[in-house]
Amino acid sequence: MVPQRPLPLPDPLSEPFWAGARRHELHMRKCDACGILAYPPEIACRACGGSEARFVPVSGRATLHSWTVLHEPPSPGFRDRLPVILAVVELEEQARLLMSANLVDIAPGDLRIGLPLETRFEDVTDDCTLVQFAPAER
Repeated sequence: MVPQRPLPLPDPLSEPFWAGARRHELHMRKCDACGILAYPPEIACRACGGSEARFVPVSGRATLHSWTVLHEPPSPGFRDRLPVILAVVELEEQARLLMSANLVDIAPGDLRIGLPLETRFEDVTDDCTLVQFAPAER
């Protein structure tokens, strides 16, 4: 048996995000009071303190904000995926809307701040789809 990578464990607050991912859609929590998008989803809005929010679809387009490259596997399930690129991306819908995710389909030497990215979805199991990013197709 191939070692499994650690998978996310959705909770009631994050389940709409993961449900969207299973449909290959990226969703963010949007405050009903001020319209600010948040990731990760939180009970109260960081901007205004509002507690009413809903998940809305976003484009999945982003730019590379920061990254680190792992040359050693963080767990046995990553041995065949090296190097692993962990990134912070800024989604185009809102300044400073940052999301952490893996980068795929790119060599570490091709990374640069501001690189245009778009979502890629990896169906790991019937119940789990991971959100990743790759260079945007032009």
